[in-house]
Parts: sequence; C-alpha cells; structure tokens
Amino acid sequence: MLQLYCVLFLISNFSDWSFKLFEKNTNTIINIIDKKLIYNSNLDNLDNRNNVNNVNNVNIHYEKRIKSQKRIVSKLRKFKIPYDIYGLRIIYHDTSNYYNTKLAYIIKNIIYENFNTLDFIYDDYIEKPKENNYQSLHIYVVTALLIEIQIRNTNMHNISINGSASLYY
Repeated sequence: MLQLYCVLFLISNFSDWSFKLFEKNTNTIINIIDKKLIYNSNLDNLDNRNNVNNVNNVNIHYEKRIKSQKRIVSKLRKFKIPYDIYGLRIIYHDTSNYYNTKLAYIIKNIIYENFNTLDFIYDDYIEKPKENNYQSLHIYVVTALLIEIQIRNTNMHNISINGSASLYY
C-alpha cells in the first residue's frame, strides 16, 4: 500500500513534469500512427485484400487525459491497480464505412511494431464487447510512463459516451 501512496505523491507533486512527459510521449505515438497510416504504401494493398478502407476516407481524432487523483484513489479503494492513469483515445471515422473495425487492428499493429506494450493487460472489447455494448481496444504502451491507448471508431465512441455503455445511460 505504501507504494501506491508513493505513486499518488509523485503524480500530485510532479504533475507539471508528468504532464510534459505525457504530452511528449503521446505526441510521439500520434506522429508515428499518422505517418504510418498516411505514408505506408502497403495500406492501399490492404484495402484490396481485406476490405480496409483507403486512409483518405478516414479522419482520426485523438483525446488525451490524465486520470484525476479522485478517480485514482477510488480505484485503489476497490483494490484495483490504476494502469490507466495516463490515457490516449484514438477515435477514427471512416466516411465510407461507419462500422469499420479493421482499422482499429491496423492501428494496434502500428503501435505493436513501434512501441513496447504490456500484453497481459491488453483488452479486445471489439471482438468480445462488454454486456453494455462497450467496444474498444485497450493497449498499454510502456514509455517513460505507462499509457493506456483506447482505439475505437465513431460508432463505438458514441455508444460509450451517449449510449448503453455510457455511465449516464
């Protein structure tokens, strides 16, 4: 338990430092994803083989967040390890296929090829959605910080924010 309080102490006392480090690491992740999706000539070949849409039909939105101390403490009181203190959400909109899930796995593969990940806490809620219809890929990237990356399409995001998977449903 002492280690958990040390983590909270570090987060609360070095929040400027952790925020700068988080920004630097997430920007690196975003730049690599964008570069690989835009400049990877193999993506067009994937389009023909696997019905993955051309990157020109896809808009990607990134959301970053650092979990509040209140939420961290709440998780600790439930005896859960807060792996998700630092988060990056990747939301993509495929204009030619609103329900496209294949791009989530392409982005996942880009992350796996370029970063160290913790596979033992990887969750695939696209293949196996939660009972409340929540869908997303959860990947944990090890940089100077542990960053949880959630990958989902616009439909999945709308369900998680406003639909049956919302906390307010």
